[in-house]
Amino acid sequence: MDFKCTGDELEQIPEEVLRKTGLTLPEAHSDKASMAVLAGELRKQRRDVIARVPFCVTVEAEAYGARIKLGSALSGPRVAEYIFSSIEEMSAIRELNLQKGRIQEVLAAVEILARSGEKVALSVEGPFTILSSLIDPLVFYKGLRKDPGRILEILSVIEEGIIRYSLEGMARGASIISYADPVGAIGIVGPKVYRDYSGPASRGVLKGIQDMSGKVLIHLCGKTSTALEKTELAKSYAIATEQGLTYGQALLNLLDKATEPVLVGHRCIKASLNKMDTSVLWGIKLIS
Repeated sequence: MDFKCTGDELEQIPEEVLRKTGLTLPEAHSDKASMAVLAGELRKQRRDVIARVPFCVTVEAEAYGARIKLGSALSGPRVAEYIFSSIEEMSAIRELNLQKGRIQEVLAAVEILARSGEKVALSVEGPFTILSSLIDPLVFYKGLRKDPGRILEILSVIEEGIIRYSLEGMARGASIISYADPVGAIGIVGPKVYRDYSGPASRGVLKGIQDMSGKVLIHLCGKTSTALEKTELAKSYAIATEQGLTYGQALLNLLDKATEPVLVGHRCIKASLNKMDTSVLWGIKLIS
């Protein structure tokens, strides 16, 4: 199965939503209360059933020390400068810090939303996307060819942090972990790098979340799930749903019936407000 991405890494926030809430960007990227209000209002404005946070792809990288420029309502948060100039420097990377900065605010926003009755999806980025905000990709890929063992060690640190962040998000009330690694997509890194590094790293993250969590829905970006299947790191299976549901409603119905972690993919989480053309969800089974 092929997947054509029609989404955008940056969450588009309509001006009317900002006016209605009285909030401004980039301030709402950094404050738990503002983030929760904005996520809830966005859900209502879209007539969706799932509230999503955060609104960008740089939160985890910042928690690893990345210097992020928060931008504006139009541009959104982006890396300001790389903190590592070589793979050797990057070997000193420390574990993900969940106790300060924007990542702490995101987790608090999840808790606020969940306590108010919202079904919350915590958007989590994969290893290659995080690394792209920490080191120049050209330097990274040179290091990958020169010292693959060191790269694997760095990826292991990143994987552990993503798993811990996801589990903490679930502990705060997230119903869905929405996982994507756009920079690590097979069409960007190429089949060999994906098969040897990016794909196994994503599989490791997903397996870690799955093995250490209770009832949760882990939603994979369609690009990620189809690439994992193409490289035989996962396989998909059809899950029949009721007719006439939106994608989000079908996901929540599946979650209600679940007794253990469920992986779903081959679609975009941002399509949660759309009516389904076919009454089928795609379950994902990781392959050892």
